[in-house]
Amino acid sequence: MRFRLVGFYVVALWSALLSWLADAQQPIKLGMSAPFSGPAAQLGLQFSDGANLVFDRLNAQGGINGTPIQLVTLDDGYEPLRTVENTRKFLLEQQVFALFGYIGTPTSSAILPLLRKHQRPYLAAFTGADILRQPDDKFIFNFRASYREEAATQARYFIDQRQFRRVALLIQADEFGASVERWYLAELARRQLQPVAIVRFQRNTTDMQNAVSQLKEAIPDVVFTVGTYQPLVKAIELGQQNQFNPVYSVVSFTGIQQLQQQLKQPYQVFASMVVPDPHDTTSEFVRAYRDALKAENKQASDIGLEGFAAASILVSAFKSCLGNMTQTCLMQQLPQQRLYDFSLHYQPDTHQASHQIFLYQLTPLKLLKI
Repeated sequence: MRFRLVGFYVVALWSALLSWLADAQQPIKLGMSAPFSGPAAQLGLQFSDGANLVFDRLNAQGGINGTPIQLVTLDDGYEPLRTVENTRKFLLEQQVFALFGYIGTPTSSAILPLLRKHQRPYLAAFTGADILRQPDDKFIFNFRASYREEAATQARYFIDQRQFRRVALLIQADEFGASVERWYLAELARRQLQPVAIVRFQRNTTDMQNAVSQLKEAIPDVVFTVGTYQPLVKAIELGQQNQFNPVYSVVSFTGIQQLQQQLKQPYQVFASMVVPDPHDTTSEFVRAYRDALKAENKQASDIGLEGFAAASILVSAFKSCLGNMTQTCLMQQLPQQRLYDFSLHYQPDTHQASHQIFLYQLTPLKLLKI
């Protein structure tokens, strides 16, 4: 009888140990829906590459107290209906701990009802739109500066410093375009100006002939643009072919590296960015990113740097929740984190950590003083 009891306890203890080990090895799953194919593919690919530099290094060192982080990705092609489908899978089938690094305003807008219903943490989306900066949505954490701040920076440089008065808008016709256009118009109105033209184009298209014709007729000094890199490259190239070469200004979402790589000189393009030049090694933050890149056969990029930043903050917050790995703890700890020498000042009303904007000239890449 005694031997049977001992055997029973041994089996019970062994089963408990195996169960504990299995639980300890279960990864913390993060769901990321993003374009990994189509005209905006590099946005998703580079953001996830930058984030995985952090996650892979952490996992190689044993994870969070033995628990790895797994970034689960699904391709949405930058189309909102596919983003909704992917998000349902993450929430209802894969039971991810949080949603991370989603790409875009129309995609984020499409899933807001799901987010508000499930209250799953929605972290570091690649968009500066106001829809993710509402006071009541406490499940959201934004790393990057807003489109409002980008529009204000561009207006100060082009209108106040360079005294441009003929401003045209080239706008992607969706929630992304509307979210930035609103702030461009506000900055112009503040200076008693109106755009000489507002020209729209469809998301995920490169048919820009009509848009360029309309812009050329307006004779702008500067064109404020809202779109991804491929249609903007096409628009600038078509303008060059038709002796139309105004100054262009793009926002951070565009994909600055892709834009610069695909354009042929001469062109006058400026970009507002929410992270510094990924080649600027005077920054401790950039040096950390480039050190992590050394083991990978990948190029440095502003989008990769933003993914690296978002993942670094997230990992730091996870470490602060050791012994209390809950979504509540994570959301409480995220605003407390630091990012090397990169300044963060969390604002609870907008759930936003950074307010830094860098304005660069792309020919060559040169930081401008505003």
